[in-house]
Amino acid sequence: MEVLKKVVLWTYKPPVNGEYEIRIRLTLYKEQKYFNVGFSSSIENWDYETDGPAITSPAYKAISRKIEDYLDDVDFEVKLMKKNGHEFISLPDLIAKVKKSDKPVVPAKLYAFTDSIIAELNANDKIGYANTFRDVKDYVLKHAFGGKDKSFVNFSKSDFAGLEKYMIDRNLKETSMSAYLRTFYRIWNMAQKAGMCPKDHHPNKTIKFKAYKRYKTAKRAIKASDINLIESYEADYGSREYRNQQIFLFSYYCRGINFNDIVKLKESNFNGDIVKYRRSKNGRFYDFKLHSKAKAIVDMFRNYPLQSDGGYVFPILKAEHDTASKIDARIDSALKDLNEDLKTIKDAKNIDRHVTSYVARHSFATNLKHKKVDVSIIQEAMGHETEEMTRTYLEEYDDELVSSSIEEALS
Repeated sequence: MEVLKKVVLWTYKPPVNGEYEIRIRLTLYKEQKYFNVGFSSSIENWDYETDGPAITSPAYKAISRKIEDYLDDVDFEVKLMKKNGHEFISLPDLIAKVKKSDKPVVPAKLYAFTDSIIAELNANDKIGYANTFRDVKDYVLKHAFGGKDKSFVNFSKSDFAGLEKYMIDRNLKETSMSAYLRTFYRIWNMAQKAGMCPKDHHPNKTIKFKAYKRYKTAKRAIKASDINLIESYEADYGSREYRNQQIFLFSYYCRGINFNDIVKLKESNFNGDIVKYRRSKNGRFYDFKLHSKAKAIVDMFRNYPLQSDGGYVFPILKAEHDTASKIDARIDSALKDLNEDLKTIKDAKNIDRHVTSYVARHSFATNLKHKKVDVSIIQEAMGHETEEMTRTYLEEYDDELVSSSIEEALS
């Protein structure tokens, strides 16, 4: 039940302004049907060897793209009919489906569809989420599948196996592979929902790696004694090092608040020793009493020589950062500075574990657990929806807690 396709210049009809209609001929057994692609060409600008516009044609790119889209649409509709159990294909029905005016306006190809997702997220100021899709497209999919875009239905099992092999060959960590594949599957699920691909044609049926399995991350927490070492580091009061030292400590004493949320705090987020804010990552509202050390850091920045002219408590964002993209770019730059300064501090204090902005949140949770604080209390402090989410932060450190407990019990 193979439908043959051929692009032709329809010279059986008189030309208009010296140009003939461009049509696609579909052949099924002995039946043939044609449909117009909406473009025309002169004989001089037509390449009969490639059955397409000559490269010298003024509209070469537009015509080529339209023809390619229609040929992909034909393949898509044929495969969809087969997947849906159609024993026979009617060429008039097939053409009607390809030409129907209510076809999804979103692109039916992987890269183009991903770009449409990114554009929509950016338009809604969800810059970080948009970057997640951009990263998986630019750093994984384009390398694994090649630069040429194609429709979802035209991806094969060998394509999916090749993607898995690509990530394995580059020695990606399990957590990285999991993150990339979850985003890829999200794109695919959205495409299926938009009707671009049958539900039983999915990469997770071929790829063996379990993207949704919980993989242990490298240990990120540091001990309370290491936090004390960071506090004891003597940085010049007016230096960037000092400011980043204080921002890291604020994150730790403010229940592991994310750097993205710290720099967006304004006076309106504080009422005495109470802080109220909405987390950028999940949109959840947080409202709690500040630890005394966190409050002291806020008070210090209120009177710090360097101030934000945008009304922010921490002097990172300015009034000039007035769009989501500008804010995102500034936060990205400031985060690199923070992690650079934290490395300087941890090296100076001989802390034997990697220290970054993420360490504050993990350390907050882990050090509470080491003090035998109940997980339900840690869950509430971190604002997690479920106890399981909290245990994700904690379980990788169980071995250290068990060892210390045994040491205490048997001493």
